[in-house]
Amino acid sequence: MKAIYTKLTVAVLLVAAMGIASCSDDDFGPSIYDTTEYPLDRSVATFPLDSFVKKNFLEPYNVRFIYKMEDIGSDMDKNLTPAPYDRSTKLAVLSKYLWFDVYDKYGGKTDFLRQNSPRIIHCIGSKSYNPTQGTETLGVAEGGIKITLYGVNELDENNIAYMNKYFFHTMHHEFGHILDQTKLHPTSFNLLSSGHYNAMGWSDMPDSVSNGLGFVTSYASSNYSEDLVEVSSTYITADTLQWVDILNTASYEWEYIDTEYKSEREFYAAQDAPFDIDTVGYFKKSDNGDCKIYRKLCKRDADGYVVLNDSGKVQWLHDSGINGRELILEKLNLVRTWLNESFQFSIDDIRREVQQRQFLTEEDGKFVIKNGSLVNRLVQKVLGDEKGRTLMQKLLDEVNQYKELMTTTDK
Repeated sequence: MKAIYTKLTVAVLLVAAMGIASCSDDDFGPSIYDTTEYPLDRSVATFPLDSFVKKNFLEPYNVRFIYKMEDIGSDMDKNLTPAPYDRSTKLAVLSKYLWFDVYDKYGGKTDFLRQNSPRIIHCIGSKSYNPTQGTETLGVAEGGIKITLYGVNELDENNIAYMNKYFFHTMHHEFGHILDQTKLHPTSFNLLSSGHYNAMGWSDMPDSVSNGLGFVTSYASSNYSEDLVEVSSTYITADTLQWVDILNTASYEWEYIDTEYKSEREFYAAQDAPFDIDTVGYFKKSDNGDCKIYRKLCKRDADGYVVLNDSGKVQWLHDSGINGRELILEKLNLVRTWLNESFQFSIDDIRREVQQRQFLTEEDGKFVIKNGSLVNRLVQKVLGDEKGRTLMQKLLDEVNQYKELMTTTDK
């Protein structure tokens, strides 16, 4: 199975099947290739990171963390470039901190990842665009063996929302595909949104409309396999406020209509019914200049104004017969049960650990909220650290420690 994680206006995935054959070591004679393990060259500038990935990925899990891009392992039809050393270093320590260490803690020390992690993590510096589709590939999972991550050039620990959307969501999404390929999810999940998947038209549907139909993202509505891993990865990486917002949006059914207004400010300035604003989610202008209003479905008069009931309340409609909020929670519960029974870990434990490692908390465990957002822990100074370093800088110490072992050569 090869899963490709892409982005249009939201993160999305494409899937293509491929056959994988396996054989025992007894089927062939000795390898014709050189299998000798050579020591790392202490004179090269990349020795610290090479040592870190060997110590933290290759030795405990038999995982190759490849940041020196290999052409043969990348999409040869695209113009791709390697990731710079500093960004690769940050991605390596964050992958350990927010992915491998988390599953080690709740999935059984090293054993779970030894059995289920990809064998290769391949990092690409540039983004991978698909011009004919108008999408961007964020990641690829191939046959439960390899995960490719694109856009490492853009990694920025100061923007945790961007990092979650473009990296950590991708990691957990692709890892979800690998787990599903290892122990298939229950077929009952496939029936929950049967008849509502749209393999071709999902990219034209905004998240609000998708939420109302019981999908956590638009791409989740492409097929049940993507639906499954989108539920899992979104639940793990969406912060508390974002997850609540998804469920609140899913509580309504949405519609979108064409509008003559050319900006959101112009649209709101023209409103003469204040309560109507509460039913409008947002205004959107497409690349071709078309403007649409996305609004909650409710009873309206012939002119499009909201009709209140005798109690003065809006009469919300659910023409599809779907309660998006309940459906998303039902899907999450099936994912929760599947992961618990198949792999003996709790997705709620994973989510809580990821959240607490990403966002600042009080002593009682409550998240710190400033200006309506959770506070990025990665850029906060570590309490008790004599050098006054941030968490990101302290994580990088795990790589920088190997600089002391480097040697220089005379030219």
